[in-house]
Amino acid sequence: MKVSFSMDSKLWRFFDYVGDMAALNLLFIVTCLPVVTIGASVTALNSVLFKRKEKRADDVKREYIRDFKANFKNSTIIWVIFLVFLFACGLNLAIVSQTDLTYRNQIMVGFGAVLAVMVMTVLYSFAVLARFENSWLDTVIKAFVIGILSFPYTVVIFLVLTAAVIASIQTYASIMAALAVWLLIGFALTGHLCSAMFYRAFRRFTRKEDLSEDTVDEAMYTLREQYRKEKMLKKHR
Repeated sequence: MKVSFSMDSKLWRFFDYVGDMAALNLLFIVTCLPVVTIGASVTALNSVLFKRKEKRADDVKREYIRDFKANFKNSTIIWVIFLVFLFACGLNLAIVSQTDLTYRNQIMVGFGAVLAVMVMTVLYSFAVLARFENSWLDTVIKAFVIGILSFPYTVVIFLVLTAAVIASIQTYASIMAALAVWLLIGFALTGHLCSAMFYRAFRRFTRKEDLSEDTVDEAMYTLREQYRKEKMLKKHR
């Protein structure tokens, strides 16, 4: 069997993909270290993965740094608000858990539901920022709406993230192995899987004028128009 090492071969594309993911993973880890910059890092990661899917990312390192800077302000605002919410939610949960309220379990479940919606909104917010140009408030509103209306994709995203965490903490050996994977390619690979779901979720809500000028995704526009035509046909039946 012949093995091709040409630039267009599947083997070369695989090595190119692994190299890009490793570079993105390293950039993501480094830019997340201040903690307050995690929002901008997730946004930049999503942005590069979207561009790579559309074959618009010539240099992932340069693209990542550019998108990190471009979305830093809005991403950081959303991330800081989320951190404040997490702190308040954790404080309330701690107070409720130490009381003898009759409906304590129901209150805990309610907190859990609110937290899940908040996490969904934040995850979609970073993806929306990576894909569209909006203010941070418009981004949060659109993220909430898209997350609810794209519920199947939202469920898959949560399953991917949950499975990644659970698989990493089973045993001491799995923790050590997972640590190596996360440091090498884990964050980028998980982001790749989630960004694929975000990409599909956005198809229903994407207008060409909402995207930046360098975005080329004719398949998305075609599917969107097809979806709208099918919806109109159902209404007239």
